[in-house]
Formats: sequence, structure tokens, C-alpha cells
Amino acid sequence: MQKLALVAWLTGPLLSCVDPPAVHDKDSVGEALVSVERSPDLRAEDDLYAPLLGVWEVNTLDRKPDGTLVKGHGEWLFARALEGRAFQDVWIMPSRRRDGSRAAHPASRYGTTIRMMDPATHRWQIAWFNPVTGAFNLLYAHREGAMIVQEGKQPNGRRARWVFDRIGKDSFHWYGETEEPNGAWLRQVEFSGTRRGDSKP
Repeated sequence: MQKLALVAWLTGPLLSCVDPPAVHDKDSVGEALVSVERSPDLRAEDDLYAPLLGVWEVNTLDRKPDGTLVKGHGEWLFARALEGRAFQDVWIMPSRRRDGSRAAHPASRYGTTIRMMDPATHRWQIAWFNPVTGAFNLLYAHREGAMIVQEGKQPNGRRARWVFDRIGKDSFHWYGETEEPNGAWLRQVEFSGTRRGDSKP
């Protein structure tokens, strides 16, 4: 029952076209996608994103192309997926209102990330999709001390890195940077998350 409740709760935004009872059906997308337990094939020491499981309230700070900074508030939902071998999250900013609608924002996001470890290399691969803007990014992730560092390339070929640098039981900090032509890193965005209610990893 706990698994079914979690499936319904986490996949609601993705499966709004499905009647709630369908989530109890093994043939539903939500039931096939979301997993409560880590797969035995994923070693505990490789379980990189486990501390982020749950639902988060997130304050955002985005740098616009003209250099000005704009604040926002969103919600980030993390779950295990695909028999517990992967993670999927849904990142929504601005947050949804009670009726499901959202306000306008210059850095609007309603997207998803799949995070999967290559079992041969133990290297984490992530793919981010934001249909609002058409953004699509591929990155590779690794630990650096207590940080999760995710690195990839921008469409212009220059490097990008997205870093979870302060992960606590009920909070996290994330920042995204892009490489400038001179090789310097420019911080484009920062997120500060607080765990929602009794949401648990």
C-alpha cells in the first residue's frame, strides 16, 4: 500500500490523463516507473542520489542574459525508478497552485531528469529535459567529497557543471555554472532546497 501511495503521489504531475485507480494496475506507467526500494544491482556505495529522495521546496536565483538576477520558488520531486536502478525527478518552477496552474516566470521549468548508473563503469549519466524551453542536457556525475558534481557541454560546445555542494538531511544547495570563452566559470543559477513536510528519503 505504501508503494501504491508513493506512485500516485509522485507520478500525479506526469499522469494527469490517467484515472487514479489505474495507478494500481501493473500495466500503468506510474507503477512500472516508480520504485520504492533500491535494486540489489545498485551497490549502497554507488547510490549517489539517495539523500535527495522525497519532495523539496526550492528557492531559486537565475541570471538573465542581461546579467540581472531573478528570484523564484519551485518544487522538486525525486523518486527511485526502473526497478530501483535509476532515479527520476520532476522539477517545477514556479510551483503549482492548488488548481495545478502556474504563474509566469522568465526561467519557467516543468521538466524531468533521468539519472542512471552504467553498471559496467559505475559512472552516473543524467539527461535533463525541459519541454517549456526545449532544453536538453546530457551530463556525467561523480562524487567529490560530500558534493555531487555533474559535468557536460552546452550547445555551443563549452563546458557546464551542475553541483549539489551542501546536502543535508532536510536541505540542499545546488548551483549551475557555464564556462566562458576565457575559461572562467560563470554562475548562472542557484537553488536552495528544504524538505517538504514529512517527505523522507
